[in-house]
Amino acid sequence: MKSKTVAPHQHKHRGMKATLFLSTLCLIHCITFPLLIVLMPIFNMTFHPPQWIEYLLLGSTAFLGYYSMRHGFSLHHHLRYPVVLFTIGIFGASGIHLLFHNQLNAWLIVGEIFFTSLIAISQVINYRLTNTHSCTTAH
Repeated sequence: MKSKTVAPHQHKHRGMKATLFLSTLCLIHCITFPLLIVLMPIFNMTFHPPQWIEYLLLGSTAFLGYYSMRHGFSLHHHLRYPVVLFTIGIFGASGIHLLFHNQLNAWLIVGEIFFTSLIAISQVINYRLTNTHSCTTAH
């Protein structure tokens, strides 16, 4: 009788690595951009990135993130908390961008950093859980 598990990691998780990179890039962006805004008067700069960059980064993180979460959940660890953390992070960051895109204050910055941290942390947890659990199906 064959075992239902496959030898651990006969494949590479390129999509998960790309998602981890994008989540981390999103977190770095959300941390450094408020610092750049504070420093702009010093350098007499008035740079405001277009909103589509924010939405593109958030959308690609959500798309690839849910792909990697589905992969880790359904084929490896079957734990829901990384998916829940990721969903809270995506909805929170999206809500801040959609509702307060023309405003800037300390609470919004703290909120962005909090929600993007949830996104990045959930990806790290999912990646670690995926690497520690063997595959339940061949893929």
